[in-house]
Amino acid sequence: MTEAIRTIPLDEFGDGARHVDTAVLDSHIHHVESGDGDPIVFLHGSPTSSYLWRHVFAELTGRGRLLAPDLIGFGDSGRPDIAYELDDHLRYLEAWFDALNLRNVTLVVQDYGAAFGVAWASRHPDRVKAVLLAEPVIRDIESADLPEPFVQAQQLIRTPGDGEKFVVEGNLFLTQVLPGAFLNPPSEESLAVYLAPFPTAEGRGHLIKFPRNLPIDGVPASSVDFLEANVEWLTTSNDVPKLLLTFEPGFLVTPGILQWAKDNVAALEVRDGGAGVHFVQEDQPKAIAAGVLDLLARAGEDQ
Repeated sequence: MTEAIRTIPLDEFGDGARHVDTAVLDSHIHHVESGDGDPIVFLHGSPTSSYLWRHVFAELTGRGRLLAPDLIGFGDSGRPDIAYELDDHLRYLEAWFDALNLRNVTLVVQDYGAAFGVAWASRHPDRVKAVLLAEPVIRDIESADLPEPFVQAQQLIRTPGDGEKFVVEGNLFLTQVLPGAFLNPPSEESLAVYLAPFPTAEGRGHLIKFPRNLPIDGVPASSVDFLEANVEWLTTSNDVPKLLLTFEPGFLVTPGILQWAKDNVAALEVRDGGAGVHFVQEDQPKAIAAGVLDLLARAGEDQ
């Protein structure tokens, strides 16, 4: 493995946090870790990193073995020459779970982290203790329920050539779309950490895959199918307590998605997480941490 690149500072993750690099397949996945006991795994989505979980992580110091990985191609994880489709991300993440032999796992997931976390759970149901969902990608979204500026940006990003100019060449997905999805815009220092893994256009090429793969109005069908494959586990896993936090105004948990979850997800509690948009780990870390502790109690762990 080549010398590790470090763009993610540890100072806000709490006492004892450390960098760990794990060889997986032809690359490596980086994660921040602290504590011991049963694992609590925090999965981020697009276009962030483990850094997004730092305040939640710090709130839970001493409550278990905390692990916040960077998805392949993000944060301080490796950049293998792959297509970076949803199946690729799941393949590397699954290899990471196996390399660390993680079992009895509590998943704390947001954005595409939810898509991959639930997919992993559906493949390894005997290794899952509980699941917390916050602003998750779990179902196809109707464009009518999304803000019009976002829908317009999505149309631009999905247009060949124009999307590359916006995301890759102009870096506007990171510098414009990302900051707008926080309740309070991130500080210059925090934004710099989110931008640090992608200093060049060459290194940003794969960032376009996540927004292009977001399932809206049934497109792309491959993403709809990826999520549909997880539904059986969601609807039948009565022994795995789940918590869906909603936020105001929120973003991905549209009225349709919320009703679907209430009607279909087994052992689900829905709770108001407070004010937040999409990157709610920055907006409501205490509410998310409290939700994790309540989930552990529901799973029979004395907190």
